[in-house]
Amino acid sequence: MLEDQVTFLLQKYLGNYVKGLSKEALKISVWQGDVELTNMQLKPEALNALKLPVKVKAGFLGSVRLKVPWSRLGQEPVLVYLDRIFILAEPATQVEGCSEDAVQEAKKSRIREMETKLLESKQQLNSEMNTSWLGSVVNTIIGNLKLSITNIHIRYEDLESNPGHPFAAGATLDELSAVTVDDSGRETFVTGGALERIQKSVELKRLAFYLDSDISPWNIHKSWEDLLPSEWSEVFEVGSKEKKANTVISNHNYILQPVSGNAKYSKLRADESKTSGQPLQKAAVNLDDVTLCLSKDGYRDILKLADNFSSFNQRLKYAHLRPLVPVKSHPSLWWKYAYRAVSDQIKKWENVLGTGLEECEIAQKIHITLCILVES
Repeated sequence: MLEDQVTFLLQKYLGNYVKGLSKEALKISVWQGDVELTNMQLKPEALNALKLPVKVKAGFLGSVRLKVPWSRLGQEPVLVYLDRIFILAEPATQVEGCSEDAVQEAKKSRIREMETKLLESKQQLNSEMNTSWLGSVVNTIIGNLKLSITNIHIRYEDLESNPGHPFAAGATLDELSAVTVDDSGRETFVTGGALERIQKSVELKRLAFYLDSDISPWNIHKSWEDLLPSEWSEVFEVGSKEKKANTVISNHNYILQPVSGNAKYSKLRADESKTSGQPLQKAAVNLDDVTLCLSKDGYRDILKLADNFSSFNQRLKYAHLRPLVPVKSHPSLWWKYAYRAVSDQIKKWENVLGTGLEECEIAQKIHITLCILVES
């Protein structure tokens, strides 16, 4: 029963991010005790949860390892290892025109998806798992989960937000680990109420954020799908060799210089917090020297990025009105599209202000809105 639950959860969550996940192979590996998935490609929609106009241009997950001690389940921690998470993202700000029916169908689809998730959560809350022996074991497993994540590099390249000045932003992390500890800070295993009273120790090694301005985009000699695992590591750890002047870029303009440290997180039971007067949740973070720096060019790129995302959201509101033909061949349709969008904007402005707008104000806002909406 627990094996089926583990298989279901892995398929449900990993399946949303990686390509070609075999359910049968996953089930067999779960029954053997060690789940090890290696060299997986990430889906283009892997970053959709961020709710940002970005998509995965290339993504690689080196290995996922889940070690389950079936013979001592509930007495020893389940170990989860993630290694080599490489993501190259790019803007996804192009808005294609679509019919009103298509928009309504998309909305209905999202509603159905939310309803399904709501029903699933209710079923889980009402299931016997919350009160039975099985539920107690599952809570113990989750509360004592031992996690290790190593070698992460997430890079976003943008060639459109600031034309003529392409830039790249990224995050790198050597290692993140988390274990359950006791009051003295020693690693332990909690058997009762593992999710009600939590104490975790987290170790962080070389977390950094960078923003490189006026960059040359990464280009490789073959398609991303054909890269070998060693080539993925080479590209994301030291930069692509297929660049102008055949140089290898290993240095970045760091917003946050690589920093290491540790943290402790604790959560008390509700009754314990009330009687003792201590906070229900508490966290303490200790970091090495923290160095923050933002260049003038980096600040410029951030503003351009924010403008680009804002314009995308504006165009997205009226995607169902957007013509499916080029501007030059059917300008009248685009003027009608712009007029309907601007009219809607004027109504909103009048509702906010409570009065009609002056002609000059309307003309100014029409000009601004037209520039945004017609922008490809």
